[in-house]
Amino acid sequence: MQNDFSNNVAYHPQYTMNYHHHPQTQQQAYPPVSPTTAEQLYNYAASTSSSLVQRRRSGGSRRASPETLISLDAPTQPRRYLTPSATSRKDVPAFFSKRGTYSRVSDEEEDELHEEPPAPNATDQEKIEWKRRQNTLAARRSRKRKLLQQQALEEQVEELKKEKEVWRTRALTLRQLLLSHGILCPDFKD
Repeated sequence: MQNDFSNNVAYHPQYTMNYHHHPQTQQQAYPPVSPTTAEQLYNYAASTSSSLVQRRRSGGSRRASPETLISLDAPTQPRRYLTPSATSRKDVPAFFSKRGTYSRVSDEEEDELHEEPPAPNATDQEKIEWKRRQNTLAARRSRKRKLLQQQALEEQVEELKKEKEVWRTRALTLRQLLLSHGILCPDFKD
């Protein structure tokens, strides 16, 4: 069975391999962009860098912000296990039986903690629940701190990228100015 396209394509020069024909090089296919004035060079560099940044931003995952995280004063969910789990196998968790009443709280975190530790005559279950609550709050603080640090680093990277582009544009502008006055200038490949 022969399709309708086979006769047309078989002898078309675009679709057949010619061993004597050399394909165009990239330089022939796409002429290099060579702005002639400093203003054109500046506009070209600015448009190129902004389009690259926009492309990078569009393909990412949704980023969390400190506002979208669970607040510290939000209640913790009660532990109701339907099946045995690693944390519910024992009546008293290992961390509770090994440690005493030692609790390490920094001055900064002391203001955030509103719950008093359980009384010395509290039941083991109350002590375990208090400890889990403290652990949950510490995890929330840690996530928030990590997210803020990551955002600060990302902002710093963006600022440095902008600064790099400014200096790159200045260098290219001055290079073009030198060349326009007939002064030889090295062509940097990076």
